[in-house]
Amino acid sequence: MMKRSAFMVVFLLVLAGPAAAVTVFDGVAAGDMVPGSAILWTRAVDEGKPVRLTAEVSPDAGFGSGVVRFAGVTDPGRDFTLKLEATGLTAGTAYFFRFTDGSTVSRTGRFVMPPPAEAAVPVRLAFSGDADGRWRPYVAVNGFGSTAPGSQGLDYYVFLGDTIYETASTGSAATPDVATDGANAAEVVAAYRRKYLENRMGVTAAGAPGPQGQLGLQDMLAATGSYTLLDNHELGNRQLQAGGAPLATKHTGNPAGMDANDTGGFINKTAGFRALVQPYLEYHPLREAVVVAAGDARTEGTTRLYNAVRWGRHVVQINLDDRSYRDIRLKDPEKGSDVTGINADGSRAAGARADNPARTMLGATQLAWFKAELLAAQAAGVTWKIVAISSPIDSVGSAQDGKSWYGGYRAERNEILKFIAENRISGVVFLSTDDHQMRTTRLAYEPDPAGRPGQRALVPGAFLVVTGPIGAGGPDEISDHSFRNIEAVLEKPNRFMPTTPDLRAHGDPEIGLVGFPGLGDVMRAGDGGAAANPRPVDFYAPDLFGYTVLEVDAGGMLRVSTYGLESYAANRFVQPGAVPGLVMRFEVRPAGL
Repeated sequence: MMKRSAFMVVFLLVLAGPAAAVTVFDGVAAGDMVPGSAILWTRAVDEGKPVRLTAEVSPDAGFGSGVVRFAGVTDPGRDFTLKLEATGLTAGTAYFFRFTDGSTVSRTGRFVMPPPAEAAVPVRLAFSGDADGRWRPYVAVNGFGSTAPGSQGLDYYVFLGDTIYETASTGSAATPDVATDGANAAEVVAAYRRKYLENRMGVTAAGAPGPQGQLGLQDMLAATGSYTLLDNHELGNRQLQAGGAPLATKHTGNPAGMDANDTGGFINKTAGFRALVQPYLEYHPLREAVVVAAGDARTEGTTRLYNAVRWGRHVVQINLDDRSYRDIRLKDPEKGSDVTGINADGSRAAGARADNPARTMLGATQLAWFKAELLAAQAAGVTWKIVAISSPIDSVGSAQDGKSWYGGYRAERNEILKFIAENRISGVVFLSTDDHQMRTTRLAYEPDPAGRPGQRALVPGAFLVVTGPIGAGGPDEISDHSFRNIEAVLEKPNRFMPTTPDLRAHGDPEIGLVGFPGLGDVMRAGDGGAAANPRPVDFYAPDLFGYTVLEVDAGGMLRVSTYGLESYAANRFVQPGAVPGLVMRFEVRPAGL
């Protein structure tokens, strides 16, 4: 009898055939929302085969009504990722979306469409960046996309660069150097795909990637639609980080004759550069339009990664690409060190090469476009022009090396800030990460750099907010997280990052918005006197991982709130637990409100 039962089991298994494969989804994301449409993203694998998927989109979280569908097939040539454009969407509407192969269903994501340009509605956005795999699974965004504490209910998120790091972490090898001619393109693309995927996966306490615990950045990317920027680590950091540099300068050491590229050949046209950008495009919900820029060889034919989108009456979101077209980072080819920045005694290096007016960060086409967008927004009465840049544009962290605006691209920086001031463009708020600290600063420029060099003036109504990292090195070097210690850090000279004594000595604006018109409701954890007597330290936190939220209410008032948690050492792979708390906050009331 037992033998017959065993036979019957085998017989039934043969009749049933092999078990059906199950599609595995590695997260969902939406992004690049423009009037009428958004890009939907997923990665789905079914035993190495392409998967035919349908994206379901509805204003109903339960998908019980108003469902529209968009179909596509995952592409093995793009690491089984899929991007679909969802069209015919209604302005100002929150949508939910998911992917299905007919039997298996992905998790649900959410995004919001931009409201009509004339609508006086509140807008809530957040931004951060710098996600180094050594700090996975990034508990700084724990709860970001759920109903648990820490959920932010955003209209959109700006993922502001360094969305992966190419370096090694426990359980994950570093990516190989890329050959400019693309000779090892296949190996490089595979390595970078692995890094993007790992940042979306969970990780054990020992560093092994897998489907356990917090799934990396998946909650954050599913919580709301995003606009994503390119930065240096997506480009191999010191390999091809300057897309506008000459072909002969793969690495950062360069003779002075190559500071401003007029050779007609550019790194952004090489097979190596394309190999690094390919997985970045595959793993983010980005549009992939090509720039038409006749007469501008630096820009013509490149992937357009800059855009501007109106979010109602009070906000225009402007996202710049300051990597694809920039001239080479300034380095001493013999010493391998920056030729600008901070001297050993803490003073600023003269850096005449950084003042070269021929050097560009944005390229001629994008710079002209940016100026036109600012003028158009001012003419339309838009209250806040939110400008996302991957490199800070103030004179604080940017002076630490030759890769940032103040450290290596000062002439174009001054041109932009002077343009804003002279055209009376109000409410310009730059957003950036990159420096691995949180701060807000005013911006100064030289009104007459040729006639009166060194004379500085504040840009009226403009400031910079730096936040992050989500998880990366720097903040972990500070083990004393007390407010008293942060006060001391800000007042102590630092050869790598200008602090209060250095900024005062050079006539630069101090950190913070003390005295800024319309400033109010200042809050800083640990400082009970911040509201009545705000100080620079109330706008400064160099020891945390986290993000910043910007809220513009229906009347145009801006509130900026920074959330963070104490940093921790690399390769600890801290599991979810703590939720970031409010660290700093301030409001700015526009003139006339």
